Amino acid sequence: MAPAKLKRALLDEAAERKKAIVAEEPEKLEERMNYLVDNITFKVFDATRRGLLERHKLILATQLLLKIMSKAGELNEIEADYLVSGKSSMTPPQMTNKVQEFLTPKQWANACALKEVDAFKNITEDLELGTDAWAEWLEFERPEAEELPGEWDKRCTAFQKLLILRALRQDRVTTALTQFIDMRLGQRYTQQEPFDMEDTFNDSSFRQPLFFVLFPGVDPGVAIEKIGRKLGFTEEKGNYVSISMGQGQEKNAENTIDRFSKDGGWVFLQNIHLMSTWLPTLDRKLEIVSENGHEDFRAFLSAEPPPMLLEHEMQTVPEGVLQASIKVANEPPTDLKATLRSSYALFDQSVLDKSTKPKAHKPMIFALAFFHSLVLGRRKFGFQGFSRNYPYNNGDITVCADVLHNYVEGRDKLPWEDLKYIWGEIMYGGHITDAWDRRCMSSYLEVLLVDELVDEKADFELAPGFKPLLEGDFAAYRSYIEEAMPSESPTLFGLHPNAEIGLLIENCESLFKAIFTLQGGSAGGGGVNKEQRVKELIQEMQEGLPPEFQMLDIKARVKEKTPYVVFVLQELERMNAILGLMGGGMRELELGLSGALNISDAMDALIGFLYVNSVPPNWLKMCGQIGPTGNYNRKNLADWYVNLKERHAQLDEWARDPYQRPPSVWIAGLFNPMGYVTACLQMTARAKSLPLDSMMISTQVMHFFGDAAEAQPEEGTYVHGLYMEGARWNVELNSVFESEPKDLHPMMPVILITGVTSEELDTLKTASGDVFYECPVYTTTIRGPTFTFAAPLRTIKPPWVWILAGVALVMQPD
Repeated sequence: MAPAKLKRALLDEAAERKKAIVAEEPEKLEERMNYLVDNITFKVFDATRRGLLERHKLILATQLLLKIMSKAGELNEIEADYLVSGKSSMTPPQMTNKVQEFLTPKQWANACALKEVDAFKNITEDLELGTDAWAEWLEFERPEAEELPGEWDKRCTAFQKLLILRALRQDRVTTALTQFIDMRLGQRYTQQEPFDMEDTFNDSSFRQPLFFVLFPGVDPGVAIEKIGRKLGFTEEKGNYVSISMGQGQEKNAENTIDRFSKDGGWVFLQNIHLMSTWLPTLDRKLEIVSENGHEDFRAFLSAEPPPMLLEHEMQTVPEGVLQASIKVANEPPTDLKATLRSSYALFDQSVLDKSTKPKAHKPMIFALAFFHSLVLGRRKFGFQGFSRNYPYNNGDITVCADVLHNYVEGRDKLPWEDLKYIWGEIMYGGHITDAWDRRCMSSYLEVLLVDELVDEKADFELAPGFKPLLEGDFAAYRSYIEEAMPSESPTLFGLHPNAEIGLLIENCESLFKAIFTLQGGSAGGGGVNKEQRVKELIQEMQEGLPPEFQMLDIKARVKEKTPYVVFVLQELERMNAILGLMGGGMRELELGLSGALNISDAMDALIGFLYVNSVPPNWLKMCGQIGPTGNYNRKNLADWYVNLKERHAQLDEWARDPYQRPPSVWIAGLFNPMGYVTACLQMTARAKSLPLDSMMISTQVMHFFGDAAEAQPEEGTYVHGLYMEGARWNVELNSVFESEPKDLHPMMPVILITGVTSEELDTLKTASGDVFYECPVYTTTIRGPTFTFAAPLRTIKPPWVWILAGVALVMQPD
């Protein structure tokens, strides 16, 4: 029989056998098909996950979960939509006094929006009736592991329980979601095996380069050389070349690729992100190789990821290279012990042996490694850690170690002040652009670099529960890290434990914002029509949009333009500009959606922002909430709209008599809060016939809150609406004090702001005998560019305690 006929006969025979099996045992075929679908799904997921950063892996797993549940008919689209969008009601009803005791306005607005889901129609009524049970459940450290109050635990599915957490305990959502993925898809979707170079290499070919994302302390070159020796590709044999890319290396790289693509060989191009202008050439070279390259050709590439704040805007590696490559992101652990382990590993026994003063040198080197670990690890706490993401690197610590050796060897007395300046102001401080971040850096050094560090009799700790090791060799210090390092906690960094709650809430918001954006503003399975939802939203917003102020009438009542009057007129004009922009845009879009106008690009963009519950950038720009460094607003559209109406209410009261300020000004409701503070300083400067630039800000925290203020003081101004982050104000002690558990942003009492000269301010501080903490005031928790002014606050603890805790006053606590 001819080969073609034999092949066809065998295929026909196999098909007949398959039909017979299906006819006799259809359940086995279904079981086999389910097995194949399950494993193929995981293989695709695992291959994709390999190239993702740690913070992005749960995003992918959640997207896959929603798709699988939708396809299986297990997903209620309205429930999924709430989970992803995290809706808040724009017009929530007033909370009862009992509900106010255990729910924040944000949680209440979330619960009111949750009522739209059929299973939770009675959620707000139950919160009002079962206050004790709900208050107890919300106080649990791990509420996802506890039964829901009343009948809710029996009525809710595991997925519906996620919705309650999304509304009331956002800090526990990522943990609960991970557990749900484990239950529904299996633990292999959330627990990844350690990186295996051989397994990854087996997936590669001459057509597919291996692209390694670089992280501090992780060198892919070691793993590449190890597998190369096993397979016979080494530098000694001339069939492996590693090139550290930099100026002048372009031709060398091109020649190596050309040679190995013909004869076979491996090329490792390191740090290709430094060669942005040459990368299109590399892209074309690899494209040619993929068509007719040698079977033994392999290209290994490595590049650093862009800074976190710029990752969406900054892409140095061409898309073609990324798409063609197998991407590997072998991210190291980020806990403090792992960071200290890798930081101290940058030294060796020879570094310790070269000093003639080992009793001082050894613990100081250890303190340097701990300091380096602190500044690296602090970044994970977001803006409370550092307001910007600074590129500290291994070069900082190694150079500081050399400086330490030289200064210790050359002096009789330990040069603490010199080291603090060189490390904090030049080496590490050279990266820093924010003065308050620099203060934090310097405070770490003030605490760590003291005589007690090298004193055997002192009960000194580098961090709570972690004393320095004074003697031992290099191996002893490494063992000490493994054995003595306390469990990971924000307190090791000087932060309050609440900082971890803030981190978890931020992770939750980032997770669902990414999913919401990637899936076009839906949970991934259909749902409500986009245009219909936007139409309903516009109607709701237009009904509640406040009217514009009649500026001609208001200005007609103004006879003398005092600094306060000038300020409020500017605020009224800006409010009018915002209301006009919003109203005009929504009316135009309403006509477009009804078919009376063609949908323009601007209208299409507005639809997109409204649909994903995001504030349009042109609205934010008019409010002054977008600046040179980006978006300063962290509220979603619903919360932002409620806040705008509250701002209008304050201005409406003030506009009735521009000369009569509110008894206490809600400073958080002003578009230009520093403008109001400046007006206060101007009034004082005029009254005392002093130049404005000689005025300093003095603050005094009162014993009452905003609604208890009766009238403005004769000198200065009362303001309220500030929240403390990282600590709280203790009214009884009249001091900054440690936060209460789970209270991330306690409200401040009314603050009296007055203008004084620097001499008067120094006299006031000296006469009181108190210690003051210079507390930065920001408009939002983004900090950095939203800085407004510094408020001196009384403290019974050393100021460095609050500096390391990242304590600040914020006007908009998200």
